Amino acid sequence: MHTCPECRKEQADLSRRTFLKRALGVAGATLMLNFFPSELLRRSASAATNAGKTLVVVFQRGGNDGLNTIVPYTDPRYYVVRPSALIGAGNIGIPPPGGGDGAGINLPGTGFAMHPAIQPFLDLYNNNALAIVTQAGFAGSTQSHFTDQDIIERGLFQATDGWLNRYLQAVGSVGSPAIRAAGMGSDLADSLRGSVVVPALNDLTALTFARLNSAKAPLESNLRNLYGQDPASTSTNSYSRLVHTLGPDMLSRVASIEAIGPAAPQNGAVYPNTTYGRQLRDVAHIIRSGSGLEVATVDIGGWDTHDDQGGGGGATMAQGARLGEFSGGIRAFYNDLGPLMSNVVLLTCTEFGRTVYQNASGGTDHGKGSVWFVLGGGVKGGLYHGAAGFPSSLVDANLDSGRYIRPTVEFRDFFSDVLVKHFGLNATELGRVFPGHTHVPVGVFV
Repeated sequence: MHTCPECRKEQADLSRRTFLKRALGVAGATLMLNFFPSELLRRSASAATNAGKTLVVVFQRGGNDGLNTIVPYTDPRYYVVRPSALIGAGNIGIPPPGGGDGAGINLPGTGFAMHPAIQPFLDLYNNNALAIVTQAGFAGSTQSHFTDQDIIERGLFQATDGWLNRYLQAVGSVGSPAIRAAGMGSDLADSLRGSVVVPALNDLTALTFARLNSAKAPLESNLRNLYGQDPASTSTNSYSRLVHTLGPDMLSRVASIEAIGPAAPQNGAVYPNTTYGRQLRDVAHIIRSGSGLEVATVDIGGWDTHDDQGGGGGATMAQGARLGEFSGGIRAFYNDLGPLMSNVVLLTCTEFGRTVYQNASGGTDHGKGSVWFVLGGGVKGGLYHGAAGFPSSLVDANLDSGRYIRPTVEFRDFFSDVLVKHFGLNATELGRVFPGHTHVPVGVFV
């Protein structure tokens, strides 16, 4: 059974917060404002070299155990703090490469191995298309799920809007994109919340009036007439003015989504038959449609592995099953887009890692630094440990508080690398996204 009462309390708090977000929308306006962006709400922006470029952010919610994702199997201390799953029930250590069922996949010349469940990433890594940051996070981690999620998604310790929304504010769109940004799911990620209103898209196939058949055209016509009855000049209610301004915009964007048609993965791509897999498939479909998508977010939960985390083989239990779905979806996305990936970057993040020592319940508790991935156009593959390097040994003296992997790659530096190298932001624009932060490049791009 789950052994973390704090997590249960946080989950209850998170459920309440999610309800309020869904009820209030963005900035307490209307539901329409949560779904459909308007040029009227954008701040003045300068132009970057973002034409045709897309960033997709996948958030592993719950705190993924990085130490069992990318395994320092050549450090004997690893098998002291995490005995091999092959030598006792409840142990979570990933056996070394060649070590039997569930053994790690060797990353030659590094001393590290991949969890076997992320095998779909192996040839991307071998072809220098996948960069792996082993100790991402931030020094002020609270080890609270949604506090750390909020900090990472907002990019500042006390911000009210998200870092991706600030990017949209800082940099103007190229042309008039039908869908410039999208949060996949029924609720919008905090990283996309702010004064630029972004749609939350749960299922592209549901965003259509086509099922109304002959009633479709009259309904659209009636709605346009309805929105036109209350011009902004005669209304004293600011929300009413926004509704009547955004109404036609909403109908136009629904029409744009309808025009995309049903998703049809290419290049033999097979997505997991899960919500996460379908959402990645839909993002790839929007990118291929040429709708001007610059930013999208996708979530995958289930990483809070306090018990029954599992090792690498046989019944992989909690973490292995999650990693299989996670890596399989991303690999399908990569295959699906094919040559279009040269203009796409996908990065992953998680709010924190796990304790170095396994616990008595066959799991791990809240930690600090964890593994993040990035792949796509311009990415320089390899392992990145930060300037201090990965601990030479997992002895207590080399750990944060004797328990945690130290976060040596600041998350804002990682995000900034993407904004500068992929989207071409200059120093002024980057300063609007992360005010007060001095960018120290991680070096994950060529």
